[in-house]
Amino acid sequence: MHEAINLENLISKVIKGLPQERLVEIAEYIFFIRKKAFQPDVFQQEMETELLNEELHLKSQAEVMHLEEEFADYKNLYPKE
Repeated sequence: MHEAINLENLISKVIKGLPQERLVEIAEYIFFIRKKAFQPDVFQQEMETELLNEELHLKSQAEVMHLEEEFADYKNLYPKE
């Protein structure tokens, strides 16, 4: 426990004077670490959801690119009569 207290003091000292936007980043990271440590099931579920959402987003982008390629120059190839 003594080491943990020293680390907490060290962290407190080294963040003093940082710009507000960096402190916000540090706070977000601390919340992330706390959730991972104290709520591993919730953390795992959120991580899986985020990964799934990213995969779906990438697939959606691939589909859009495919359609754009498929219909490239469509008006010239199939003009209205």
